[in-house]
Amino acid sequence: MRIIAKQIHAIPIKDTGGVKVTHKAKWTLLGLETDTGLIGWGEGSDSHDDDQCVLLIDELAGSLLNQEIDPLTVAENLAQSAPPERLPRTVRSAIAQALIDLAAKEQSQSAAAYLSNGGDIPETVPVYANINRKVKIRTPEVTAAAGLETLNTSITRIKFAPFDEVSPEALEKEGEKVTEPGIARLEALREAIGSGPELMLDLHWRFTPETVPLLAAIAKTFDVSWLEDPLPVFNPTDTRKLSGLSGARITGGEALFTFDELEALASSGAIDLLIADVKYVGGTIELDRICKMAASHGVAFAPHNPSGPVSTAASAHVVAANSNAEVLEYSFGEVPWRFDLAEGEVLKDGHVRVAGPGYGLTIHPDKVGDPA
Repeated sequence: MRIIAKQIHAIPIKDTGGVKVTHKAKWTLLGLETDTGLIGWGEGSDSHDDDQCVLLIDELAGSLLNQEIDPLTVAENLAQSAPPERLPRTVRSAIAQALIDLAAKEQSQSAAAYLSNGGDIPETVPVYANINRKVKIRTPEVTAAAGLETLNTSITRIKFAPFDEVSPEALEKEGEKVTEPGIARLEALREAIGSGPELMLDLHWRFTPETVPLLAAIAKTFDVSWLEDPLPVFNPTDTRKLSGLSGARITGGEALFTFDELEALASSGAIDLLIADVKYVGGTIELDRICKMAASHGVAFAPHNPSGPVSTAASAHVVAANSNAEVLEYSFGEVPWRFDLAEGEVLKDGHVRVAGPGYGLTIHPDKVGDPA
């Protein structure tokens, strides 16, 4: 299968470098149109340099225009040629996402069916709600309200990063006291949502091997099921101790961009579940390859995805195509116009729909609204 790319579409830039969504989030979305009128969508958000990312996407995607290309081959080449730095990987990953959307659309099938080579594909995949970006004011009361709003949409798995004040340096200087604001947020959140919903913590490498008993006790107190990136280094001795004391699973991988780095972590025995981000690893095909690699090491998988609708859709199709992929991260409640912008994204009963052709999305740039 070969296509001719004729035009690049971009979401209008409301601020600079992307669509301003919240105080923490911008979405950088790319559309690549063929001579037959099909549009494949990709996402290059969170590159850490939004302006430069937009320029580089335009430059690299522009080099594909008016050429007859095999989208799968080009997507794979983009992934394999990406340097290890975040920005160039984001650029290549965005274009690679768009190419796989196009490839699946060209064959009139979903991206999940394209990835699975005809295997059975579920109509939906489960999600957990990341409420961290929604909680702009970091009080216990606002945290609790965000948790309740999540439950009202029938999502019963919630992830939050409560420990803003904690760092290895702060722990060494102030001791356990530095965890108190985070514990107050957790208390309010757990009280608001009750004992039934699953609570997951994103820890951003803030704790240390010496504070493993402290973190484990906190996790035990609030019945936490998932500890993401708890320590600066994934040492199996430390993480197995943390898991054993807390009863929670250890997850990680978001800061690793290459297949080899992620495989080293998956095979280390230090984690129970691998996370990786379609925006940095090289796009949809590469995320699928990483997911399958995790399965070969007996490790579960869940895409890292504090993202906009295109990366959410691409990641959902990878989850649908792989039995070891458990759940998809969903950045919850950021802006009310998300579903108007991304026609085809359906969130219902704690699941997102997996539909085709391609990612099943039609993007409407004119539906971009004001940031939250």
